Amino acid sequence: MAKSYLGAAALAYSLACPTLANADDHLMPIAQSGDWIAMAHKVSLTAPPDVCIAFNLSAGIALRADGNTIQLRVIDGKWSLPVSVQGSVLISIGDWKLPLEINDNTSDSISAALKPMEIFALLATMDKATTMTVTAGKAKPIPVSLTGSAKVANAFRTCAGIEGGSGKGGENPFK
Repeated sequence: MAKSYLGAAALAYSLACPTLANADDHLMPIAQSGDWIAMAHKVSLTAPPDVCIAFNLSAGIALRADGNTIQLRVIDGKWSLPVSVQGSVLISIGDWKLPLEINDNTSDSISAALKPMEIFALLATMDKATTMTVTAGKAKPIPVSLTGSAKVANAFRTCAGIEGGSGKGGENPFK
């Protein structure tokens, strides 16, 4: 069941700004399709984005990029995780698999850093598929619909300055 847009915006804001935000901060939706939404955080309306997010509203799966890192985040309100969780998260799309080591967590979410080649491969593989699964540790795999993800992934790529793109999900008048 999809979360409300307001709830998704609040969750996306917490992904973008884990610390107390300034009154001038802005989190703006930049694309939405299917259960996916891309958002950009800016410290002011005229500043470039400092955080970009692609988020699946129903699965609690997010890609987050800032000037230093790109992360996969898995959020589950039923979790009660201790400090410094260790383990891995596995992304599976058909026969393609990407294991990632957890490098940070909150009480109800985990984060895993993605290297540039990993994010290129992940987004390219997502563009060609309809579903993926994300498995955190020994938890039950989370099915994630990729319907609508191409448009959102392209917006995320543009926001974060990530090369690539399938050309699906919208028009590019410069090609």
